[in-house]
Amino acid sequence: MSVPFDASLPLPPDDPDALLLEGLFQLAFSGDTDGWEFRKIDEEVHARLLAAYAA
Repeated sequence: MSVPFDASLPLPPDDPDALLLEGLFQLAFSGDTDGWEFRKIDEEVHARLLAAYAA
């Protein structure tokens, strides 16, 4: 199965948001959505989205 983006491109080392999203994407892509890692990253991404787009 091919990856829907160019995984050969390096992630910016100083972009923690990109690293979080990449981790979440990789876990979802591999189907590992029931573990503690997925929940922890999901909670962090959700909290950051709420902070960024607070109503």
